[in-house]
Amino acid sequence: MDITWLLVVLLLIVLFASISIVGALHRIRDASEKTLAILEDQSTRQAKENSSQ
Repeated sequence: MDITWLLVVLLLIVLFASISIVGALHRIRDASEKTLAILEDQSTRQAKENSSQ
């Protein structure tokens, strides 16, 4: 194999890996935002229950 082909293959591997990492980070962010919303909702409900007692 010529060195040019090795560089092209390496570049493609790095490109696809970075796309995959970015996608995973977006999914982690979305899951974290959903978890935060759930926890805020639970905290609000618990505060309301405690204040009504």
